[in-house]
Amino acid sequence: MKRSIFFISSRTVASTLVALCLLFAGGADAQAPYDTGLPAARQLLNDVILALPDVPLRITGDLTARARGKTPEMRKGVEMLLDWQAETPTARYTLRDAFGATESHLAITWDTPRHPEYRYFEGNPLRAADLPDLVSAIPGTDISWVDLSLSFLWWPTAMTRGQEKVKERDCWVVDIVAPDAFSGCSGVRLWIDPRIGIMLKAEMFNTDNQPIRRFEVKSFKKINKRWVIKDIELTSLPEKTKTILRVRNVEDQTRKNYLREDGTGGDEDEGYNEDSTPPDDEDIAPITPVPIEVEPATETP
Repeated sequence: MKRSIFFISSRTVASTLVALCLLFAGGADAQAPYDTGLPAARQLLNDVILALPDVPLRITGDLTARARGKTPEMRKGVEMLLDWQAETPTARYTLRDAFGATESHLAITWDTPRHPEYRYFEGNPLRAADLPDLVSAIPGTDISWVDLSLSFLWWPTAMTRGQEKVKERDCWVVDIVAPDAFSGCSGVRLWIDPRIGIMLKAEMFNTDNQPIRRFEVKSFKKINKRWVIKDIELTSLPEKTKTILRVRNVEDQTRKNYLREDGTGGDEDEGYNEDSTPPDDEDIAPITPVPIEVEPATETP
């Protein structure tokens, strides 16, 4: 995982919910050994990263897992403290129960670019604990720590596959190979809107190259020159259970709060809100066959 966010942008985007700051725009980008005419995957990913905010942020929101079978709806509070431009970039993610008590916390620091250090805590009060499986869904939800931090944006090996539309927006499709440290995951496919630098959709694949989770941005808006992602839906596959991550508040810790729960706080230049949700049995046709495989790049004279 490489410096990860969640969901805001000083140049364009946000997150929710969420992920981290780019210290340099380089990095391995495995492309085909010939000119495909497609934009480099690393550059597309860097554009998303560079759209992240350049000021310390505190983001709060709700994580709601819809009722499944006999299990009632579950809700957790989410807090993200993000400082991607600090001398040592940091990102901290806390989950709380419905009463506000802390349950778990993941801290990420980057003493060296692209080499994050993870620390994990559990309980109330929080105490150091063994690092969990970052790829598997957090119990009771359809979101993982990788999803929450958008860590896959910093994975080094990627390839641009082509273009597809996501809700009538033209997107580049990028496949990213999971590093060996992320067991249980072979890679992630992203759909990136290049006009505003936002990842609109992602799908994660297991080691059998079957999709295990889908991540979809449902709404975002531009407030005070920052793109803010408001709602994200995560779907476990093939079960199709769903969890919603909704950003309630974004606080610029160096200046003023620029987004409040009612959506006010600045001029809204433009935005996006999904009016309809695809049916649960929707099949997403891949642009290229899975499994996700990227040929090693070869140098040309």
